[in-house]
Amino acid sequence: MISILAFKLVLSILFGAAVGLERETGQPQEGSAGGMRTYALIALLGAICGIFYINNLVILSLAIAICFFVMILIYYATGSVRTGDFGMTTEVATFFTFIIGMLPMLDIVPLQLIVAIFVVLVMILSIKAKSKQLVQGVSQNEIQSFINYAIISLVILPFLPNIGYSLNSIPVVVQIIQNMNLSIGPFMNLEIINPQKLWFVVVLITGIDVFGYALGRLIGNKSSFTVASFLGGFVSSTSTTQSLALRSQKSHVINYLIGAALLSNMASFMQVFLLAGPLNGQWLISLIPSLLIMIATAGLLSIYFLKKHEPEITVEERGIKDFKIFSLESALKFAVLITCVKLLTKICLIMFGNAGFIISSIIASFVGMDAIVINLAEMAGPTITLKFALIVFLLVNATNLISKAVYSYLQGTKKFAVRFIIAISIVAISSFAGLLFIP
Repeated sequence: MISILAFKLVLSILFGAAVGLERETGQPQEGSAGGMRTYALIALLGAICGIFYINNLVILSLAIAICFFVMILIYYATGSVRTGDFGMTTEVATFFTFIIGMLPMLDIVPLQLIVAIFVVLVMILSIKAKSKQLVQGVSQNEIQSFINYAIISLVILPFLPNIGYSLNSIPVVVQIIQNMNLSIGPFMNLEIINPQKLWFVVVLITGIDVFGYALGRLIGNKSSFTVASFLGGFVSSTSTTQSLALRSQKSHVINYLIGAALLSNMASFMQVFLLAGPLNGQWLISLIPSLLIMIATAGLLSIYFLKKHEPEITVEERGIKDFKIFSLESALKFAVLITCVKLLTKICLIMFGNAGFIISSIIASFVGMDAIVINLAEMAGPTITLKFALIVFLLVNATNLISKAVYSYLQGTKKFAVRFIIAISIVAISSFAGLLFIP
């Protein structure tokens, strides 16, 4: 019993010392609240309060805690008046250190959770400089965009009905069909829309855009040509490829542009994990071999082109079009697009079988891959087999890559187009090697 108590005391002191170390290195200026020794003592004080509490000395424990909290308030009030700085980070960190020191003694929270809270606390305290850098220069438009995303993901999504609506579930349509003596039996139970599932897809897609934009702000879109191209792939690899193809008409660094375009497409392959995973984990497992081959092939080819000797890139050539955060209008357009794709492919599947489903998916892939991937993820298993869904994905992905090659030929120089077509063809052909790993 004593050994366990000693271990918890040492653990509390170590927690406090670690927080103090971060504070000491992060706030070396005069007037800071203290360093390792101060925060270790605060955690030890919290541990002693916990020991008194579990030994039925509740009044003594509360008296120590209240006195400590009053000291924090006095320190904050006097410090704020003296310096004019009304931030509370140090005081809140002190409060949390006291609590973290007390928790191991009370045995009301699992030790793993206490460690997790401690890690999160230190992490939040350590990102002060980066958070200031991120906040600087944030525009009102960006804030409004993030608020809009919070509305569609946290306010609208939970209240939408999770019900699949078909023609059978719409009385007016059923009455019209009966009055006209139409024979569309196979299509009566065809699901047209599920509001919550459809909106979840919109939230997922726009969430990836928001994540890509935030990551770009952290790293810096304009600080690195290749990073900007890679991040552009998460937003739209087709648009990024077209932008690079257009730039090839005014640039001498063709190989570098091709390498950046391949990086953009590699990012779009990684995006499939984010799209398929939340919707159909079982299908994602069958996709993994092909996706890894595609990512590795695109990555190696990108390195090859980026390493080729070419003239230095000028400042003007480094500029990639700034990424736009999502808009509600584009989210709604995507909702309409995916609904049309789902209906088209399902109707073709009913009318023409697997061949019709493949052809309709290939046609839809010229618009983009996101809607196809989501549609396949929802249908793989219940409607079509996992392997057939994988084959369709590989075919539509190859078609999508070919369409980008066509765009590059129409909008870029011949030199850029030929080399990019060869590279992207290697990626498309290699993707089918993933079928060897699927029984």
